[in-house]
Amino acid sequence: MISIHMIHYPPCQPREKYAAEHRLGMYLLSQALSSRFGLSISLDALPDALEQNAYGKPRLKHYPNIHFNISHCDGLVACALAEIPIGLDIEQIHPFKDSILRKVLTPAEKDFLETFRHDPAAYEQCFYRFWTLKESRIKQSGLGLSMPLDSFSFELDLSEEPVRITSSEDRLWFYQERIEKQYFLALCSELPRQEISVTMHPSESSMPSVH
Repeated sequence: MISIHMIHYPPCQPREKYAAEHRLGMYLLSQALSSRFGLSISLDALPDALEQNAYGKPRLKHYPNIHFNISHCDGLVACALAEIPIGLDIEQIHPFKDSILRKVLTPAEKDFLETFRHDPAAYEQCFYRFWTLKESRIKQSGLGLSMPLDSFSFELDLSEEPVRITSSEDRLWFYQERIEKQYFLALCSELPRQEISVTMHPSESSMPSVH
């Protein structure tokens, strides 16, 4: 099973945004470890309980069989927890510059996206479907951006819900969900398909600080 924990946070100044998202990511990780595995690691103790791999992906020092991934965007933070390597990405749907497409999408993916050019809302949504899937994959790999986003690809069947996702890497499983109409969440793990448990935590204006 993959446990996903999410929490909203109120608007804040740009200089405060990173600290708020980091604090909430650590809060969600602490809560997830407690509820899923019965591990009590306080917010203050979490930084010392973590280390990074060679590409900067954080992991728990003393629990190599517990995997987690944290993602955040404007107003929302999420943490996924599992017993297999996972990658999680959330994004808020908003306008983007087409110049980014050549770095992200394969020619076939760009052709598919182009079919929605006449509908700006559908065009943005399709792009962020691809983007979150790509980000979830590189985060699952643990290789970060050393793995080019256009080195793997997806086909999307938007005729049904949930959307049918076909990956060029058939050993992997992908899950995608639209959250509250304005966000996309994507998850990547190895096969077989996993059960998903989602917990939305009450939004709080202030959380315990992480030192």
